[in-house]
Amino acid sequence: MLCDRFEYSREVGVLSQGVSKEHMAALIKINNITGYLPLDLWEILGVIARELEELYYPYKAHFHLAFPQSEGHPKHHHEDDCIHFYDGAEETCRAVAEQLPVLVYDTQTETCSTCQHKDADRPQPHICVPLVSGSQAFGILSLLGSEPVKLSRDQLELLLALANQTTATIQRANLFDHLAREKEALARLNRCHKALNQDLKGTIDRLKATQQQLILSERLAAAGHLAANFAHEVNNASGIILTRLECLDLEAKEKGLPPSVQKDFAIIKKHINRISQITYGLLDLSRQTLQKVTPVAVNDLITETVEFLERQFSGNKVCFSLGLGEAPLIKGSFEHLQQVLINLLTNARDAMPQGGMIEIATGVDSEKRMLIIAVRDNGIGISPSHIDRIFDPFFTLKEKGTGMGLGLSISYNIIQEHGGRIVVQSVEDEGTTFTIELPVNSEEDSNHAGEEADSGH
Repeated sequence: MLCDRFEYSREVGVLSQGVSKEHMAALIKINNITGYLPLDLWEILGVIARELEELYYPYKAHFHLAFPQSEGHPKHHHEDDCIHFYDGAEETCRAVAEQLPVLVYDTQTETCSTCQHKDADRPQPHICVPLVSGSQAFGILSLLGSEPVKLSRDQLELLLALANQTTATIQRANLFDHLAREKEALARLNRCHKALNQDLKGTIDRLKATQQQLILSERLAAAGHLAANFAHEVNNASGIILTRLECLDLEAKEKGLPPSVQKDFAIIKKHINRISQITYGLLDLSRQTLQKVTPVAVNDLITETVEFLERQFSGNKVCFSLGLGEAPLIKGSFEHLQQVLINLLTNARDAMPQGGMIEIATGVDSEKRMLIIAVRDNGIGISPSHIDRIFDPFFTLKEKGTGMGLGLSISYNIIQEHGGRIVVQSVEDEGTTFTIELPVNSEEDSNHAGEEADSGH
């Protein structure tokens, strides 16, 4: 210890003043320690406390820091138990109130409850120095002793210098801590901002997709109304023409007209029938309600349709791969849904002139309560410039005379009537996937449908 250094005398009760070198060494050492960055405030205060105890033996150094509990500062106890905390809003040591050091050698006349050690069995002589900067109080530096030992003027001045240096260190550490919290808060706000931007982008993308669907729906609705009127008019005229043509054909056979005339009648009749097919497609496009709604087992519908088409498609070197998963009953029209499936499968076959594979998969999106049907081919794909138009009436990518451009329009309309939606994804020279979403029956509806099936309905 430094007893010899300070020549402590119990009789005199005053520390000697011959400590200028020690003063300078302590100041330099603490100045070097407090200059390190980043600051570990608790470690630095521990070092300062130990230096003070060597300089001011037999006093013990303690720091009482004013950290309000409302600010959430952690309770920290140094291994030497020299760091303590108190609520800055409470009444505290007179040294803080007066911003002057307080020296209490006679504990009979005055004592300080804030700076007394919690384990002391009686009031202790103490020296309290405020740790203040301007109007802000950071706490108190106190020297506690078992006996009253007065400080010389030099020791008191050194203590004030060390207290000022400690105050600057605490203030700087608080500033770094505040900056760190601000940095973390800013980073947190940046993360929230990025997340909000992502959500906003997703919302905008969904709105754009919905807008496109609404525009397409309006176009299809307008085309449907126009098609209905047009189809009725054309059907009436073509029906009259077909009736008169059949009469003429009979007369030609009865009167023995040349075979070339009868051949012409057959050609005319063939094209009138083609006009009728087109008008029937237009009527399907314009139909707004499903005429017969029953519980439909989609996996059975797919299996039946594939069995129906498999042999026909095999001639084009097209085969099927089924991945049928969970598929609860839906409400709909078996015939209309089969028409949609046939349209998609036929388009897939036509997109693979050299042959290929058509994959059909089913599953359930439990979050949306939607049944998912995916039809994928590995054909020629659809150009990005055309993909927004494929559901338009009379739009077709097939060769002239091989398609009317109504299949996908009718399919889109049918799926909408079922309360679902149909979307397409395609990459040129890689393939196309049509995805159908249909609302799933509630459990009560499914059970009721199962009872009807068991009873033979």
